[in-house]
Amino acid sequence: MNMNTVKKEKYVVDLKRLQTICSRNYALLLRLLPLEYIQGQQWHIELGQGLYFELSVSDISPYTEQFTLQQRSTLSTLVGQMDIEFRLYHDAQMVEVTKYQQQDRIRPNNPYPNDKLHHKDEKTQINALLKDWLNLAIDHQPDKIDDRLLKNSASS
Repeated sequence: MNMNTVKKEKYVVDLKRLQTICSRNYALLLRLLPLEYIQGQQWHIELGQGLYFELSVSDISPYTEQFTLQQRSTLSTLVGQMDIEFRLYHDAQMVEVTKYQQQDRIRPNNPYPNDKLHHKDEKTQINALLKDWLNLAIDHQPDKIDDRLLKNSASS
């Protein structure tokens, strides 16, 4: 056996961490949303300095709901675009990202290195990104529904 050989450990998904993030996302999203909303409803969430997000309800079924979140900016040359789709599971009380930047098959673990340069724990990182965004949106609004920050497009 060669002493210089380094055995690489296979990445194992940290399910507890991923589920914790998804459960936290559920709680954060409920803090952000009004109590009642309908399919197709949209909100315009202002974060200041030309940065805003559009959150829309794509689908509602008895136990799940699908949302789309799009980052937008009036300063598009300075800030990149971000598109996230996520599913809310009421029975499990979790939110899971299902699509990120046109990538609709987010694997919980990726071989590394890989041609598309995905991280080993890409699914966990993308769900953590959603958690950070939800925290940011909540931090920028003093009340659950503040008409200055969370604008319902249906009422505009």
